[in-house]
Amino acid sequence: MNLQIISILILLMLGIGITSQAQQDLGLEKQLLIKVSPLSFFEPETIIIQGGLEYFFSNKVSIQSEIGVNGGLFGMPAGRGKNEDFEIWRSKSELKFYSKKYYWAIDFFVVNKDFIRLDDHYTPFKREIHYDRARINFQVFGGGLKFGKQLFTSKNIVIDMYGGLGIRSRFRDVLVLELAEFQSREFFEIGNPFAERYRFTGWDAVPQLSLGMKVGILTGR
Repeated sequence: MNLQIISILILLMLGIGITSQAQQDLGLEKQLLIKVSPLSFFEPETIIIQGGLEYFFSNKVSIQSEIGVNGGLFGMPAGRGKNEDFEIWRSKSELKFYSKKYYWAIDFFVVNKDFIRLDDHYTPFKREIHYDRARINFQVFGGGLKFGKQLFTSKNIVIDMYGGLGIRSRFRDVLVLELAEFQSREFFEIGNPFAERYRFTGWDAVPQLSLGMKVGILTGR
């Protein structure tokens, strides 16, 4: 996660550095942008390839849809740390409203993960169960408001910098495949606090913070 945060900060600083040279192009009516998300390569659990399209109904209104997948969906080895056989797909749709310099957007997203987790525990019915291997199915549904700016660094290349707040609703199911021989916490490394999301079952809701950058290619010019 630290690597992801550092990467975001570096790209944002680069984007700020070119702001004085780039100009907002308002002639985008009926234009199409192809978007890629370079930061998805730095996801902490697996490498994700993510891209999408943004279509401008007018100079002030557009719709953007994107999808991200990893190699695990196609039978490739995927996963980091205690996760293996990691499969993930995620999609997001946004309705964006532009002013002369900035935009704001309403976004909705879905995430689905299915993977094998090793040497961990979860707590159903207030009882902590330790396992050697378990299958995790994890789903997220959410939405929020986003604010950003799109800057043309050349005639056809756009940098999209954004941040936003929202809420995500999460569901997880844990199926133990191999129970641990010793059911005591002293035999296990509790470790990564981000793994807490996989240590209980059912639903919860948490705030959603988004911060990042996309690269766009303008077609039709």
